[in-house]
Amino acid sequence: MPSNRLNIGSSPDELLSSERLNAESLPHELQPSLNPSLNIREELAGEWGTELLFLSEEEFDEAIIGVSERIGDEPVVAYDTTKIVEILSRSMTVDEAYEYFEFNILGSYVGEKTPVFITTAFKQ
Repeated sequence: MPSNRLNIGSSPDELLSSERLNAESLPHELQPSLNPSLNIREELAGEWGTELLFLSEEEFDEAIIGVSERIGDEPVVAYDTTKIVEILSRSMTVDEAYEYFEFNILGSYVGEKTPVFITTAFKQ
C-alpha cells in the first residue's frame, strides 16, 4: 500500500522527483482498469458495489472523476463540476448551464448516496 505520510525534512522538489507513483507501482486492486468493454458505471459498480448512485443522464458519465470516500460516510460517485457545466453548455448558454446545475443537480439530495460535485477549475 502506498504510504500516506510525508517525509519530514524533504523539500517539495525532492518529493516530486523521488517519490512519484505510477500505475505499475500500485497494488493490483488500485491500478486503473484496462478493460475497454466496461463503461464507467459498470467499472465503478464492479469495484465499489452496485449501491452507487449516478446522475440519470448518461451524458454526464464523462464528468465522473472517481469515488469520494470519507470516514463515517458511504462511498459516493464524484463528478467534475466544470465538466458538467461544459456538457450542459452544449445546449444552453454558460450562465444558463450554471443556473441549471446549481438548481437541478447540485440542489438535489436523494439520500446518503447522493453524488458529490468537485470544482477542479476556477475562473480568474
